[in-house]
Amino acid sequence: MNIEEFIRKNRNQLDVEMPDEDYLWTGISHSLNKKPRQKRFLILKIAAAVIVLITLSVTTYQVIFLRNNQRLILAKIDPDLAKQEAQFQNQIKTYYQVLAATNYDEELLTSNFRDLEYIDTLINKYSKDLSKHGPNPKLLNSLMDLYQKKIKLLDRMLNEIEKNQKYENNKTNI
Repeated sequence: MNIEEFIRKNRNQLDVEMPDEDYLWTGISHSLNKKPRQKRFLILKIAAAVIVLITLSVTTYQVIFLRNNQRLILAKIDPDLAKQEAQFQNQIKTYYQVLAATNYDEELLTSNFRDLEYIDTLINKYSKDLSKHGPNPKLLNSLMDLYQKKIKLLDRMLNEIEKNQKYENNKTNI
C-alpha cells in the first residue's frame, strides 16, 4: 500500500481535529517580528565592536612604533645616517635631562623654548617629506643640520644657565 492511497482512504479519520489558527498565527508573527531584529542588532553591535577594536589596535601600534623607531626613515635610507641621527637624539635627550636638573629662570635666557619647538616642527616636517618622497640629499643634509642646530641651541642654553649661576655665586661671595 502506497502512502498516498493510505491518506486517501483514511482522510476522514486524519482530519478530525481543527487547529486554532488564530493562536498559531499569533505565535508565528510574534516569532517573526522579534528574532531578526535582535539578531540584526546583535550582529551590528559585534561588527562595530570589532571595527573599534581594530582601529584602536592599529592606532596604538602606529603611535608606539613611530615613537620607538623615529630613526627608521634614515635606517632605510642609509645606516650611517641612522647611527648619526641616533647619536644626535641621545645627545639631545641628555641635554634635556641636564636642563631639567638645573634650576633656571627662563626669562634670563636669550634663547627660548619656542626656538626648540620650531626646530622640532621642521624635523618632523622633513622626516615626513623623506618618508613620502624618498631619499633626497638636500633633505637629508637639512635634517642633519637641524639636529646640529638643536644641539647647539641646547648647549647655548646650558652655558647661559651656567654663566648665570656662576654670576650669582660670585655676587653672593662678595
